[in-house]
Amino acid sequence: MDIKNCFNDYKKCMLIFLAFIIIFVLAMSTAENFAHFENEAVFIGLATVLGLIGIYYSYKREMELHKVALVFILVFGLLMVFFTPPLSFPDEAAHFTRAELMTEGYLYPEFSDNGIYVDNYYFVFQDSYHGVTILSPENQYNDPIDADKGYYGWTTSSPFYSYLLSALGILIAKLLNLTAIWAMYLSRMANLIFYGAVAYFMIKIIPKYKLPLLVIATMPLCISQVSSVSYDAFILTFTLVILTYFIKMYCGEVNGKNLAIFFISLILISLIKPPYVMLGFLLLVVPFEDEKLKKISLIAVLIAAAAIMLSESSFFTPLFTQSAVTSHNPSVPANVSSSGQISFILSNPAIILALIKNTLFSVPNLFVLKSNFFHYTGYKGIKLVNLIYVLFFIGFSLFYKLDIELEKKKRLILALIFLITYFGIYAIFYITWSPVGSLTILGVQARYFIPVIALLPLIINLKNKKIENKEIYIFTFIIICLTGLFLLPITHFY
Repeated sequence: MDIKNCFNDYKKCMLIFLAFIIIFVLAMSTAENFAHFENEAVFIGLATVLGLIGIYYSYKREMELHKVALVFILVFGLLMVFFTPPLSFPDEAAHFTRAELMTEGYLYPEFSDNGIYVDNYYFVFQDSYHGVTILSPENQYNDPIDADKGYYGWTTSSPFYSYLLSALGILIAKLLNLTAIWAMYLSRMANLIFYGAVAYFMIKIIPKYKLPLLVIATMPLCISQVSSVSYDAFILTFTLVILTYFIKMYCGEVNGKNLAIFFISLILISLIKPPYVMLGFLLLVVPFEDEKLKKISLIAVLIAAAAIMLSESSFFTPLFTQSAVTSHNPSVPANVSSSGQISFILSNPAIILALIKNTLFSVPNLFVLKSNFFHYTGYKGIKLVNLIYVLFFIGFSLFYKLDIELEKKKRLILALIFLITYFGIYAIFYITWSPVGSLTILGVQARYFIPVIALLPLIINLKNKKIENKEIYIFTFIIICLTGLFLLPITHFY
């Protein structure tokens, strides 16, 4: 190793990071955002110091990627846990409602015309919609957790296990007689710590593809979601498990244990979001030595896919819910009917081509212009953060020299899995969330695609043009993007 060049790279990374801090501050500057500049100055200073320390740590621990990943996840995740206002992540209020119900012994919600009857101590968290933060003198976040009841408009009917960690955090807060805000903090922290621990061990045990797994695990979208009370934290955690065991099997470790872990993880996330069952077909790429085991495994994938689809039609629903309930959500668009939409498609098959076209043209909106980490609009600078990360990830996927290289046929299989899953997510939202006859598909968000985006480095990586031995720059851009993520709520709220 050339010590002098490494040290020069280290100094360059420090300067690059500081330059981006200045760019982010300028991009997020408005009179409203910096109305209380003394608060922003403290947080920007904190983020800068932590970022510089993170670059130094990754420089010193460059060969221990699992430790680098854990530090990135916990440091920036905890910043998001404590300084992002309550219920400000996508649908976090609905997810918190579900986790709170589980602490009271209800594995599945009971819906009524008024909504869901639940302990209402956390209803004050919605004050953050009006700009209230933990620093605001008028906040009621430190009130006790009481047993008063109220109705909340909607929640999810997803499998109960996706909320076990969130519910555990709330339960700990209740058992310790902590204040209301700690129910939120500990619920978020439970998801974050579980994700961080799994990411640490997956990156440690994966035989190849370590750096791409680190890049995927530290995506800003991942860090924001695992720092919230969302079942996305569960999905993203087991996505890392699926990828790890796929790579292990691709590298020759095909055995009953690895197949079992792969299948269990696949089924767990697919019962939450059915299109993810397509990840089971990653086994088509695995070099099985035992042809009989390969056939059995692929048959198992087909059975799992069929079962997941049937569960969506409520055939298997009683196994996971008390009844085939749907979300009681007043924000659902009018004139939504799954059966009506399917009838419309069958009567107008040409609409499929128009929808595919709109789906393809929506990519810039989905991942840059309208991609968001939070519920609130008006985040100055969010498009810049999105654009920087998208360019970084595409550049990494194309040009970084991977230690695993797939032949063209296997890349095509992965590309097909990617496309079917991608369009499958759109199809579900068209049928279940968009008005009958609509030419646009509502409700789709970038975070739903992370499990298949993780395959992109394997699909599009170039064979000739390679960048290697530049891990310190990759770590720096990860830190830059995560720092930008943290500064968004800081400048917006504080």
